[in-house]
Formats: sequence, structure tokens, C-alpha cells
Amino acid sequence: MSSGIHALETTYHFLFVGILIVLGIMLFLCLIRACMGPTVADRLVSVNMMGTMVMVIIATLAVMMNESYLVDICIIYAMISFLAVIVLSKVIMGVHKEEEKHVEEVWIEKSENVEKEDK
Repeated sequence: MSSGIHALETTYHFLFVGILIVLGIMLFLCLIRACMGPTVADRLVSVNMMGTMVMVIIATLAVMMNESYLVDICIIYAMISFLAVIVLSKVIMGVHKEEEKHVEEVWIEKSENVEKEDK
């Protein structure tokens, strides 16, 4: 009976290591998307996805190492990640509004110059 339990523990260990390796690769790919994303929305989604994957990695480590304090760290990280995405989206929306305002001002100046030239 003892050998069956040991075999199961070994299988779980390899499963957890495999999950951690796949999550690490996916985390790296999300980092690339965050750096190269064609739009700001792609970057924001990839940052959010990276936060979620880090939480899954911490939770997997908590189960693998049988340490309950890692679950608390995972919950704290979830709150911080949520706040970071909210703050980033607020900053991006503020920058976007400033750019729209600037474009509108330039467009108004050009239209005024065209009207002056027509007179």
C-alpha cells in the first residue's frame, strides 16, 4: 500500500512541475505581448493575464509544497493585481482623453487657418 501512495505522490509532483513549466512559458509569452502589443488594450489584457498566471503559480506551489501561508500571499497578490489593472486603465484613459483634446485643438486651428485663407 505504501508503494502505491509513493507512486501517486511522485505522479502529482511531476504533474505540478509540468504545470509550473507550462505556466512559466505562458507567462513569458504574455510578457512579450505586453511589450509588443499593437494596441494599449492588448498590453492591458496581457498585464492582467500575467497577474492571473502568477496567482495560479503561487496556488500550485501552495498545493505542491503543502504550505497554507502561500494561499494568503496569493489572495494579497490578487488584490494588488486587480488594483494595478484599475490604475493602469485609469491612467491610459486619462492619456487618451488628453490626446483627443490635443487633436481637436489642432484640427480647430487648421480649420481657422483655412477660413482665414479663404477670406
